[in-house]
Amino acid sequence: MTGITVARYLRISDEDDDREESGKAESESISGQRRLLEEYIASQPEFAGASVVEFCDDGWSGKDFRRPAFLEMMDQVKHGMIQCIVVKDLSRFGRDYLTVGNYISRVFPFLGIRFIAVNDGFDNIRPDDADSLQTAFQTLVYDFYSRDLSRKVRSAREVRAQRGECLSPLAPYGYAKDAGSRNHLVADPEAAGIVRRIFRMAADGWRPARIAGKLNRERILTPMRYKQAAGCRRTWPCVREENFWTGGTVAKILRDERYTGRAVYGKKKREGTGSSRAVKAGRADWITVDDAHEGIITRGEFDLAQKALRRYGERAASVSGKKRLLDGKVRCGVCGHIMTRVSAKQPCYVCNVPRLTDAYACAGERLAESRLLEIIRDGLRALIFCLVEPDHIREEELRRLQRTACDAAKALAGRREECAVLRERLPGLYEKYVFGETCREEYLKEKETVAGKIKDAAEEIGELEEELRAAVAAAGEKKCCKNRPWSAEEAGELAEGIAADVLGEVLVYPDCRIQIVWDFAF
Repeated sequence: MTGITVARYLRISDEDDDREESGKAESESISGQRRLLEEYIASQPEFAGASVVEFCDDGWSGKDFRRPAFLEMMDQVKHGMIQCIVVKDLSRFGRDYLTVGNYISRVFPFLGIRFIAVNDGFDNIRPDDADSLQTAFQTLVYDFYSRDLSRKVRSAREVRAQRGECLSPLAPYGYAKDAGSRNHLVADPEAAGIVRRIFRMAADGWRPARIAGKLNRERILTPMRYKQAAGCRRTWPCVREENFWTGGTVAKILRDERYTGRAVYGKKKREGTGSSRAVKAGRADWITVDDAHEGIITRGEFDLAQKALRRYGERAASVSGKKRLLDGKVRCGVCGHIMTRVSAKQPCYVCNVPRLTDAYACAGERLAESRLLEIIRDGLRALIFCLVEPDHIREEELRRLQRTACDAAKALAGRREECAVLRERLPGLYEKYVFGETCREEYLKEKETVAGKIKDAAEEIGELEEELRAAVAAAGEKKCCKNRPWSAEEAGELAEGIAADVLGEVLVYPDCRIQIVWDFAF
């Protein structure tokens, strides 16, 4: 089988990962999987001369199929760049019974991909393997095992957290892991001094951004740079390689109760077993233990900082409003950071990074929000004129209007029938009263109820009739517009409607040069 490409896929989850605790660049299980697959591929004559590529997800759950290496591998599979996938066992490929079964029985046969799980003796080149009871049972067992393991690991971690142990793989800035106990924190004298200074400055009324600027001017290493200088190999996502202190970094330190000696666990939790998305947990669900380790600051110092932050937060919240089109999407083209919206009679955007560091030659001028919105809408209208087929949009809008008219007609018929039935009830109520079947009070009460329902139905009938007339008129107008070029008004209306969905970001460069990044492919 020369000329083919074989992918060996390796995976290990956080639950049984030994990398973080030992400081290894790669977990032992990954190395073991690699050796096994290398030996297997080398022992198979049909793979002689084949190209071998490796994809590795180190620290990813098998329940999550959004793993980066897995997605990259499947992208190459879909483009015909890979003809065979080899894994240690089915659980390395994934632990979700339905998803794994779908790949084995449908996706891979459709794409013509050979799939081999070495330790499970599975090879889909053998017709009976893909749909065998044994394979189905194995994937189901792996699924249940993953759920059970996740519950056990979570319970064990909660017990350790209740003892005040630090379960984070890395110590927070200002602390180091105790050499005698990896789950106990000790103060790092140099970084702890910076933390105390930050809290003192906050208590003296310094805003987080001002504190950050002061630290940058003094060339004090950021928490990330400090850890990397100490030999940490982990990388954190940051806008530029030249990492510097920001107001957000300072505020995060000021809000961290661990600096008082309190252990805090469970501030975030996974959405479900295998999910990579973490959501905030309510404070009532946190596990906290006082005096779990040495405090860098006192509780009083921490409370003073919180009061200062609340005052700053209240001022910021007082000028904030509903979500806007440009929220979080206007970015400085020089430093890459989100620009700040200045709320005023004429709102504008400005880059505040020059106030924090002199590392970038960012534009200092302010750009009016109204001007940005005008540029975005003009650009989107131009794209609509060039790229969008008006007939397709009009046909879809016509179908929507026809559905609206049909729904309104059905609802109108139903309400008219209901109103007729209610009107027929009134004579019957009067007859019951005349023949003594009901008393006067009951008759008047029921009559009032029925009359109220008739009134409500009549009002709704009027609204539905108006809705039906409007939908029919609009549909007729759309029919007349068929095969007609875009008008400026139509393009403008469409641009307004889809701007929030298609705008990626706006990059602002010196001299107010602007680049719009659209969130769709041409």
